[in-house]
Amino acid sequence: MEAEILSDEELTHITGYKARAYQRRWLIDRQWMFVESRGKRPLVGRMYARMKLGILSPAIVDPSPPPAVPAWTPDFSRVN
Repeated sequence: MEAEILSDEELTHITGYKARAYQRRWLIDRQWMFVESRGKRPLVGRMYARMKLGILSPAIVDPSPPPAVPAWTPDFSRVN
């Protein structure tokens, strides 16, 4: 199972920087939302990163299918 927050390696891969100050600058310049940990590490949510990168989740693309149409419906025309 993947963590909800991007790992250090993933953030390095996305930003191209290993230094946290440069990662923060990259995120700010591109208007990414993030929070900083106590150690000043930028924390980016996985779903947010996917959205910003244009990667759509299958759950977002195809939400639950529409309900099936019933096979028959009662005929109330002959009921008084």
